[in-house]
Amino acid sequence: MNLDDPIQLADELGPVEDWLLVLDFDGVLSPIVERPEDAAPADGVVAAVERLAARTPVAVVSGRPIAELDARLGRLPITYAGGHGAEVRTAEGEPSAFVDVDTVAGVLDELETHLRERLPDDAGWQVERKTASLAVHHRRVADDLRDATLPEVLDLLEQRRQDGPGFEVLAGKAVVELRPAGVDKGRALAWIAERTPGRRPLVLGDDVTDEDAFREADRRDGLGILVADTARATVARRRLRDPDDVVAFLCALGDAGGDAGP
Repeated sequence: MNLDDPIQLADELGPVEDWLLVLDFDGVLSPIVERPEDAAPADGVVAAVERLAARTPVAVVSGRPIAELDARLGRLPITYAGGHGAEVRTAEGEPSAFVDVDTVAGVLDELETHLRERLPDDAGWQVERKTASLAVHHRRVADDLRDATLPEVLDLLEQRRQDGPGFEVLAGKAVVELRPAGVDKGRALAWIAERTPGRRPLVLGDDVTDEDAFREADRRDGLGILVADTARATVARRRLRDPDDVVAFLCALGDAGGDAGP
């Protein structure tokens, strides 16, 4: 899959009013960083998203909790889906949820305690407890230690698959995660799309967690755009390089086929 020029791609896909725009955060609106808590939107992201949201429905669908998205993007007039869709807040501020967090809290709390004891921060491991899932980041772990320990971590996560309401294990970019079964970005996109009829989903994502959303977009006559500097196997049919390309694309999409605004 060749890289697309962001300006040409926006011209091809405009006008923006044809689309339901669905964006991941990390790796799409924000560069990937060593520590998840240090992530911040790329220059120009907030203004570009706010401008597009005035013309078409926009959603940010992320593995992060909604509270973290608020802290980084602000309370934009868009839909937020956090925890891969475990929690949702509409552009009008109405909350919804696919998971009762009380049913998963016990399993996740117990596993978090065990993993924090097993995986020292000073070795580069980072255990992140989210609203309805638990992630183990290993970007800063030495290769030999990661290769020796990660199979044990995965085994611990796999052992909890049948606990509580049921879970699944997901491996992404330098992270493994235990999340409730049936919660994914494809389901989140379907929920959002059903509430925005007449718009085709245009999904921008960078990780394996976005493949469910790419597939759902295809089912709805939409389009997936992979954000990656190198090609990989994906359902997406177009590709941008990085968050800077995404900003250029979003700005150009705001200009395509309609009033560019002030």
